Amino acid sequence: MRYKAGGGVPREAGPMKILAVDIGAGTRDILFYDSSKRLENCIKMVLPSPGPLYANRVAEETARSSDLLLEGCVVGGGPLTRAVKRHVQSGLRVYAEREAAFCLRNNLEDVLEMGVELVEGRPEGFRGAVLRLDELDLQPLESLLLSVGESLQEVDAAAVAVQDHGTYGKGQSNRKTRMEWMRATLLEDPRPSRLAYTVSTLPPRFPRMRSALERLRQQLSCEALLVMDTAPAAVIGCMADPMVQERASGNLLLVNAGNGHTMACLLGGGRVLGLLEHHTARLEPSSFGSYLEAFCSGKAADEDDFMRDGHGLFYLDEPPGMRNIDMVAVTGPNREMMLKSGLEVYFPSPGGDMMMTGPMGLVSSVLEKEREWQ
Repeated sequence: MRYKAGGGVPREAGPMKILAVDIGAGTRDILFYDSSKRLENCIKMVLPSPGPLYANRVAEETARSSDLLLEGCVVGGGPLTRAVKRHVQSGLRVYAEREAAFCLRNNLEDVLEMGVELVEGRPEGFRGAVLRLDELDLQPLESLLLSVGESLQEVDAAAVAVQDHGTYGKGQSNRKTRMEWMRATLLEDPRPSRLAYTVSTLPPRFPRMRSALERLRQQLSCEALLVMDTAPAAVIGCMADPMVQERASGNLLLVNAGNGHTMACLLGGGRVLGLLEHHTARLEPSSFGSYLEAFCSGKAADEDDFMRDGHGLFYLDEPPGMRNIDMVAVTGPNREMMLKSGLEVYFPSPGGDMMMTGPMGLVSSVLEKEREWQ
């Protein structure tokens, strides 16, 4: 018996299966969580992120001097956006349907300024290449699971993490808009899981998150679906590590050093006291370590020179000071840079695998919200 989102038939007590997919800038991390098994024995895999793969496809069409039509779902931009810009700069035309256009920018006026033409359906007489975008096609995963006696149609819940800056107005910074939304959301409820959304609570301002939830809904029979940003998912996943969990009631500095962005979350008693986000490629370990000490002591500010090229930072409550931090836990593919930060750091690894930190953050958020779905 499955439980339904929004108050349906409650799930019978027993093992729970959750599909968790964390789509980052470099990898797509998948966990088929089964509460009846040790986490180490659950099915898991790490695959390349779809965005760079689509960027390679665009580069191939650029080399062929072929015009391009983008259609399908909203997927991660980054490399794809840069590849499309190079395609346009080479003198070739790029058309995009509305949903696909949000892969490039969350403001469609900015997409038009890139030289991309918005269309509904294929332009008349179009003879170029068609690139259908979809970062959550679950059919290959279902085929693999069926080969080992499992099925996605048996999951009780599914969750996905993607980075979505949210829509923004003309002239606004999508980075600052992203941080302002997180701050406003956490002011209402400072638990990190507040940044996890269900179908009924997801704000309309997040096109990629909306697209991800819709793809899950189209392909799965369960109705308990959840989406959140990749960085908060990793932060929550840190606390699935037993060593971090032991200190969860104290003061923690949790850092997700991702391929694209690094987030630092200051927690006190499980509640967010402050949040900071920067571009990983622009961080130098020792100076970042010093800035994190200032952040933990309340001496950092969004307008600092250090944050000028970052996304920003904010405080929700009085920070405890570095000497009162019980643990600095660092996850993410670039976590090793923090070994040269001057800080004493711990690398969480839920179930012995650092790459499952994001998926375990999703699983933890699903389990926390399970009461709301019953």
